[in-house]
Amino acid sequence: MAAGLRVGIDGGCWANRRGYGRFLREILKAAAQDGSVGYTLFLDRPAPGEFPLPAGVRAVEARTSAAVNDAAHAGGRRSIGDVLRMSAAVWREELDVFFFPSVYSYFPLPRRLPVLLGIHDTLPERMPELAFDSRRQQRNWNWKMRLALKQATRVLTVSEYSRASIERDLGWPASRTEVIYQAAHPGYRPTTEKGGYVLHVGGISPNKNLARLVRAFGQVRGAAPGLRLVLAGDYESDGFKSSYEELRALIGGLGLEGVVEFAGYVAESELPGLYAGAAALAFPSLEEGFGLPAVEAMACGTPVVAARGHALEEVVGGAGVLVDPRSEEELAAALRRVVTDRTLAAELREKSLRRAAEFSWARGGARLVEILKGLKR
Repeated sequence: MAAGLRVGIDGGCWANRRGYGRFLREILKAAAQDGSVGYTLFLDRPAPGEFPLPAGVRAVEARTSAAVNDAAHAGGRRSIGDVLRMSAAVWREELDVFFFPSVYSYFPLPRRLPVLLGIHDTLPERMPELAFDSRRQQRNWNWKMRLALKQATRVLTVSEYSRASIERDLGWPASRTEVIYQAAHPGYRPTTEKGGYVLHVGGISPNKNLARLVRAFGQVRGAAPGLRLVLAGDYESDGFKSSYEELRALIGGLGLEGVVEFAGYVAESELPGLYAGAAALAFPSLEEGFGLPAVEAMACGTPVVAARGHALEEVVGGAGVLVDPRSEEELAAALRRVVTDRTLAAELREKSLRRAAEFSWARGGARLVEILKGLKR
């Protein structure tokens, strides 16, 4: 590695199709523009073709028995052997600094290296009933978090809300936590054509509050005949099969079959068009550390109806309509206004475009390089 600073990065999230994966792929692509840093990405599987590595990033494959995307979700567990294989792969490399983009795929390091540890939110600590499907899974997570924090030199998070949450819920000082906002990549642009649907992008976990969204949407249909609700997300790998089945039953019980649609996983190349064509993005999560779909929707000029009380309020600001995520009536009223009031929709479109422009992966990548360089002993 010819570059001056040698950075190892946990690539367990590289193929993740949700926020963790997009964060790692975008921040590394931006950071890799700086030629003074060399990056080694430690993978448990070869990088899939849909997510090629940025130029100049070297990959090391640990060849584990199971991919972290299959083992480290809410209902799974990585084997000790696979964790040790990842640790051994790092042992064999000469590195100056190590970066874990998320605790999700953390593994113990075999030697003392300055460590930047990514923690996106404290949902598992604040609302464990929404994050785990068993007490065993919760215990495993708590053990992993304690070990990860013990090895961490600094923590990286994605919002000021999360920085405060990490200090409150984990006891990690805010003074040792860095914040890098996420952003939409340049492919997210507005279009003049709007479809007759409200969009949600994300997982199926209870935290996403989809049951309330479905019930609220049922109240809106009379004011907007023909309107559909499209739920886009990689539900099969989310680890919450019971939540998916319960949501299906709810849709059937409300007579909304054919009106509420499960789009499943949508390729990143197709997401901009899906956002841009929506009448609104509904994002009523009970907790978010950032909420990247909100920024992606705003970059497409799509009005956002989002939950207040956590990081979405910080991210959306005055560019969207904020609601109490536990009030179906408030959520329904906001959606009804956005999809029926053209003046309001046009106003939100302009505000959204201005707000989205404030977020930048290029700035985030440059800041990551600064942080990593500051960690070198």
